[in-house]
Amino acid sequence: MLFSQVKGQEQLKQKIKSLIDGNRFPHAILFDGKDGYGTLAVALATAQYLSCTDRQEGIDACNKCMSCKKYSKLIHPDLHLIFPTTTTKRIDKNNESSLFIAEFRDFVQKYNGYPSLEDWYIEIGSENKQGVINVRDADKIISTLTLKSYESPYKIMVIWNADKMNTEAANKLLKIIEEPYEKTFFILTTQHKDMILPTILSRVQTIIVPPLDNETMYAAIKEYDSNLSEQEINIKIALCEGDYNRIRQIDSDVEAEKVANFVEINRLAMMYKKSAKDISDFVDVFSKTTRNQQKDFLDYFLVTIEKIWRYNNGVQLPCHPLEQMGDKFKTNYPKFITKNNIEPIVKVIEQAQNNIDHNANAKINFFDMILKLGYQLEKR
Repeated sequence: MLFSQVKGQEQLKQKIKSLIDGNRFPHAILFDGKDGYGTLAVALATAQYLSCTDRQEGIDACNKCMSCKKYSKLIHPDLHLIFPTTTTKRIDKNNESSLFIAEFRDFVQKYNGYPSLEDWYIEIGSENKQGVINVRDADKIISTLTLKSYESPYKIMVIWNADKMNTEAANKLLKIIEEPYEKTFFILTTQHKDMILPTILSRVQTIIVPPLDNETMYAAIKEYDSNLSEQEINIKIALCEGDYNRIRQIDSDVEAEKVANFVEINRLAMMYKKSAKDISDFVDVFSKTTRNQQKDFLDYFLVTIEKIWRYNNGVQLPCHPLEQMGDKFKTNYPKFITKNNIEPIVKVIEQAQNNIDHNANAKINFFDMILKLGYQLEKR
């Protein structure tokens, strides 16, 4: 991937090129930001720029040399890709990245370097299982990097969503990340830096990948749907919050379902003392979604609550935090989020997220969450 294909992020791209051109690029780097901000795109562009045999310093990889041609298809023999996997119908045991490499290359190119983790799980048919970077991946990394490079002076290991590394894998990689072989680079990405072991974080240089600026988002939305009015584009910019992947997600059935579930959960919560059966019926259906979908929804729930809190406190937002919801709900619901309950509500949702991570029974988890949410909304 070329830096010119990375959307926006001009300051970041220039910083990376300057580090490489000045031979100051760290041997292990972590790009911290959402997938939709371009963390993987930046990682791949960085790898291609490092390996290009005729790069234009301060500008981009040449896109003509043999190295660039192979990077454009993600098939360069000195580019190694590690990513979360699960067991599937095809790979029913001993899953690891190398067994999914062909699918992953196609997947990344399908989304032009801007894939999402949820889309990847759908792509491989993970069903209700959460992906992980496991000890077999760690063993593969170590064995691969002991070999000499094939064509490039550099061996480059890109680890997508490194926070999915389990403890055993992370511990196994500590030494090689701290003291890598000569001319070896680790390029990691994460959406949840706080979930990476501190011992890994202490061995990498972290660079924040910020949300895309409004100008970049405007151009991307216009390209996605040229029939939108200026007002519709501006609303979409506000809803996407600098996340390129949100452009297509906002119009999807998944997004509409999130909106509907947010409204329904809060409606049930407000009647929690007399709606046990309705809560149970809702939870019976909602619990059948995958754990990844449940976590994604709770992330959405927290972001929405935060926006409402800011809106209630006079912060000027690009659009109403409940823009996609009905007028009555949009008008009335913010009144229930106050200084008396904002922190307890956040804790309720975070506890539900934590329960998912620990494989709690989904029906019990969400039934409990709705009851506790109702109690806090009542305290407004």
